[in-house]
Amino acid sequence: MNSTQQSCLPVEVLNALYRRALAQAYLDACASHGLEIGYTLDELQMAIAAEVENYYVGQHGPRVGMEMACAMLRDMVQPNILVAKPRLTLLGESMMDELCHQHIASTPNTTLH
Repeated sequence: MNSTQQSCLPVEVLNALYRRALAQAYLDACASHGLEIGYTLDELQMAIAAEVENYYVGQHGPRVGMEMACAMLRDMVQPNILVAKPRLTLLGESMMDELCHQHIASTPNTTLH
């Protein structure tokens, strides 16, 4: 995980920023592949907070856990999310597929190979 970046923003704000970018990138990726997930943007953000962030906070405590969660979320989306549309990294695709696998359904136009 890339932990060398420093920010003047509190880690809670950074987590919210990366959480939203990650959720939007995943929804966009699913839509581009003709997949429908049973989450709105807000619901997906809450699922990310519940599963990813709460895991690190539970394992390492509030301060360190939030910093670790922030690093993980940052590694799941392409850099420069403030200047470009967010995109998933390979790690992001894998983690989000694992998080959402029960909610993914094919749309009628989906071609399965």
